[in-house]
Amino acid sequence: MKYLFVVLVFLVLSCQNDRNRNRLDQEKMAQILVDIHLDEVKISRMEIISADTNLLLYNQLEKATFKKHAVDSASFVKSFNSYVREPKDFIELYERVNEIVKDRKKLNENSHR
Repeated sequence: MKYLFVVLVFLVLSCQNDRNRNRLDQEKMAQILVDIHLDEVKISRMEIISADTNLLLYNQLEKATFKKHAVDSASFVKSFNSYVREPKDFIELYERVNEIVKDRKKLNENSHR
């Protein structure tokens, strides 16, 4: 019984590591998320009435973001889901996203002076 428990724990831990091994690293994921969130802001400020048009525009911007970062949507979704399953990693990821947004904002403010 003790042996079975050890084997089960080992299997669970090894499966968990496999899930995380193929995910995008935190910095790349954070850069992608920043661009995606900035695209969402752009669309929301356009005041387009049609939800279909918003969605179409968002999909085009998302494709451009994935191309910019040389990532396909499937890899992004798998990575995002992997971070969601690990709350500590997810929090760290979004802390990095916030840092990048603040840095870009400062850079933008300084370039307009």
